[in-house]
Amino acid sequence: MNVHLRLDGPGSLMMGDCFRCPRRGLQTVRVGSIISPGGPGHSDTEVPLYACRACEQALMAQRAEALLSLVRPYVRAGLHHPH
Repeated sequence: MNVHLRLDGPGSLMMGDCFRCPRRGLQTVRVGSIISPGGPGHSDTEVPLYACRACEQALMAQRAEALLSLVRPYVRAGLHHPH
């Protein structure tokens, strides 16, 4: 299963439920999809993900923060991550 989020392009608007928070019946924007590839005896499936404006903004902030540094904080600090 793959999750694809697209936060930097125009999404489609609709009234519905947010996939990220418990809010229901409000204006949402499509931010991505969950994709399950097909295989022997299985068909591929795509489930669209819609988020409310507040969650869309939170996802965009998380994306911006993740793009600031490609190095994980414990690597940058010289700490060893236990594996």
